[in-house]
Amino acid sequence: MLKKIRYNDYKNLWNRLVRNLIYDAKEVLLYCGVKIPRKKQNGSLVDYSEIIRCTTKGTDYGAIYDPGTSRIHFEPAYIQSVVDQAYRFDFPIVDRAFGPGGVAAFIHKQGEEDYELKDPQMNHILKQAMLVRDNEMPFSFVCARQLGQYEVEQFSVTSNIFSGPKFFNISTESGVQEAENQIQSGQYVITNHTIFSSPLTLSFKENIDVFVQCVQRRIPVMLVTQPFSGQNGPMTPYGIALLAFAEFLAGMAIAFGINSETKVINGALPTMCTPGKNPVLKIGSVVHNFVNYLVAYTSRLLDIASIQSGCTIDGRIHKDDLLGTDYQTVRAMILWDDMFEGWHMVRHCYGFLNDLAFFSFEKAEDDILALRHIQSLDENGITAVLANNVRLNRDIQRAEMFYQDPTLIFHREKDRLLEVIIETIDTYNGDFGSHAHTLQNIPQEWF
Repeated sequence: MLKKIRYNDYKNLWNRLVRNLIYDAKEVLLYCGVKIPRKKQNGSLVDYSEIIRCTTKGTDYGAIYDPGTSRIHFEPAYIQSVVDQAYRFDFPIVDRAFGPGGVAAFIHKQGEEDYELKDPQMNHILKQAMLVRDNEMPFSFVCARQLGQYEVEQFSVTSNIFSGPKFFNISTESGVQEAENQIQSGQYVITNHTIFSSPLTLSFKENIDVFVQCVQRRIPVMLVTQPFSGQNGPMTPYGIALLAFAEFLAGMAIAFGINSETKVINGALPTMCTPGKNPVLKIGSVVHNFVNYLVAYTSRLLDIASIQSGCTIDGRIHKDDLLGTDYQTVRAMILWDDMFEGWHMVRHCYGFLNDLAFFSFEKAEDDILALRHIQSLDENGITAVLANNVRLNRDIQRAEMFYQDPTLIFHREKDRLLEVIIETIDTYNGDFGSHAHTLQNIPQEWF
């Protein structure tokens, strides 16, 4: 029988784990730092000098660029000073908020047993906004839009339907300008950015430029970092959380150097996947949810606005396994809503299929109904659901063991992880699959 977790019983264990994660992330940024890539465009090396200058100027050696290694290194005290100036209590999204997230390039045709490539159109953006409004979701996210299309139009279409906080993916100066226009008209807009290629390497200059423009104009930014275990991140749950959080702190420090008044949201998405040349994403597994919860819990203690992942992409088509939706979605909702405490926002809780390339309105609607049903249940109601599903009851009991003692899955490894990250970047070009550490840490029960 599942009992409502008494948060204070295990608070000290989680707090100790978080202190280790924060300390280790600072060590990674000090000794490894952020790599400046040698990218070529039109036969010439891409110039990252401006972002280097913005990041390091006026920091009193808190952030230093080493031309010999092409890396920016951050002093732990400087990272702490950046974190100390963060706050989330004025953020317009309440705690424990489920909502949509991600960007799918295609729409799944309703009722079909297989995939059919259907490009998102303007009416799909409208339908997404109506779905969020009609179901009183705490925030909006354009989940299905091919990047490069409807970048400006998505703002007005969504804002005319939904009045709450809105996340938008942008990639052009026109998108930046429209985001600023929306904010000036009274809308609360957050723009999403990926400025790193894991592990700890600056991304394409175009991405950096758009990020810089948003930060300069005080447009709230969500920093998305998505290392994959055994691929471009360590295989272990603690290792993948460490890299994702270190990349976020680096991005936060870069934003602080550009404009310290801009609000930054931790959108780290450490992703569990199987190792090898053909990895399978395990978004929705119990360990994946715990890894994201560790990042969310850490952000909460640091008073940083955050949005992590608590969904699944299980199955090639929609499955009606439990409570009108798929099994992993129900399990994740019970974990986040009935067990986990102290988190801010969770995205990706509905609508996605297979590899995040497809969005299903049918599945989104079913997932929302399942979420609302679970949120309406008291302890006896949750117990009844578990009593009728042996597999779910077993998984939740196992998860409760992890929650009571997070060291069962999170092993700090002391300085070993720092060595693994540096060695992988220097020797294996960021491919953790080539490092012996990955081969030594593949327990199948995680998946």
